[in-house]
Amino acid sequence: MLYWILKPLVFIFYRIFYKLSYKGVENVPRHRPVVFAPNHVNAFIDPVAIGILTRRKVRFFARGDVFKGWMAKKVLSSLGISPMYRMLEGYAEIKKNDKTFEECRRLLTTDKVVLIFPEGICIQDRRLVPLKKGLSRIVFQTEETLDFKKGVMVIPVGLNYSAAYKFRSKFFIDIGKPITVQEYAERYKLDKVRTINDFTKVLESKMKEHLVIINNKDCDEMMDALEEIYLDEWVHHNGGNSADMQQQYIATRQLAEMINFLELNHSSLLNTLKEKTGVYMQQLKEMDLRDHLLRPEKISKMNFGSFVLESQLILWGSIIYLIGLITNYPPFLLGKKLSEKKIKQKEFFASVYLHVAMIAWVIYFGIQLLTVALVFRNWCVLGVYAVAVILLGYYCLWFYPIRKKIFGRWRLLRMVRKQRATVEEVVSARSEIILLIEEARDYFKGQHQ
Repeated sequence: MLYWILKPLVFIFYRIFYKLSYKGVENVPRHRPVVFAPNHVNAFIDPVAIGILTRRKVRFFARGDVFKGWMAKKVLSSLGISPMYRMLEGYAEIKKNDKTFEECRRLLTTDKVVLIFPEGICIQDRRLVPLKKGLSRIVFQTEETLDFKKGVMVIPVGLNYSAAYKFRSKFFIDIGKPITVQEYAERYKLDKVRTINDFTKVLESKMKEHLVIINNKDCDEMMDALEEIYLDEWVHHNGGNSADMQQQYIATRQLAEMINFLELNHSSLLNTLKEKTGVYMQQLKEMDLRDHLLRPEKISKMNFGSFVLESQLILWGSIIYLIGLITNYPPFLLGKKLSEKKIKQKEFFASVYLHVAMIAWVIYFGIQLLTVALVFRNWCVLGVYAVAVILLGYYCLWFYPIRKKIFGRWRLLRMVRKQRATVEEVVSARSEIILLIEEARDYFKGQHQ
């Protein structure tokens, strides 16, 4: 019951915390046993994000050490969470996984949905850790008990974050088409271990098809830079709409594939690009600017008229923005500060931040409504206030990036007056990088035609 009550609320807050988009939900069958097989980047957010996208109840698993105490066990179980123990918790705890595996098999034999992270570890990398065999073993053992007639469907899922720890960062979920183990039945009867290994390799390959993969960790920062500098242009070059997150995701995958290709086939160009983008992004950081401010089409629109209009927007828009912050932001500030103080592992930062903010906002909202009810004792006033708070919250989400861009343009205008030579140098460096990216793009596409 608690699972279904919280699901709509969680869906709303996930869409608030992240710029969330997804595709492939239609690949999830409604009346078949399903095992979701996603990569694991972001602690509790990963399984919950998949759970809120499907109409079916998903049973997923969390670290065994969070199940200490009867209250924790009761609440987590009601939310559809079971314990999965790790080797570092000791052999005695690992043995408890036998019960968990049996629960998985029981759920699958009754056409339920489970979620298992085949990597067996949570890590914020744009790489897939070699898969463990637990998921494959559970699926094959389930099918074996039913003579391979059950048709358990394993669905690879790609969880793609632009910055998993960051509020209002991009989060794209790519749900793949189901794969089954029926074709492995005869091989499994002859050699169980090898067949499980083979299927695990196939699953790993399928998962990679739904992920942005950077093979070399040393290229991560350059990838971030290319996304900021050239992602929109890459989408436009392919005839797409840069505001469409699915097209952004496709472009991001192509950029990553280009980097991986250059590393193997044109390392000199890759190293030059890495060096140039590294210097450029450091300059932007020192100047407290973002790349979009230096795009030619943006600079051409900066004039006295736009400055006056932006000044008025900031003046009047900030008044509403301030009210929206007062009525909505304190719970998010609490979640952020608590995470910064208590959370040491970056993989858990957003999970605590988001869920603390969600719970605190509900309480904060309730306190506001109670106060208004006691002061005005009028249902109409109470209803108007409740709707106003929610609308003000969404206004803040809309106005904040606009406000940030306007202040960025003003900083740039001030720098043009005081440090014109420095700004021209950075603009020139950006132009050189664009030419290098286009050279790399043309080389990459030329080799793949």
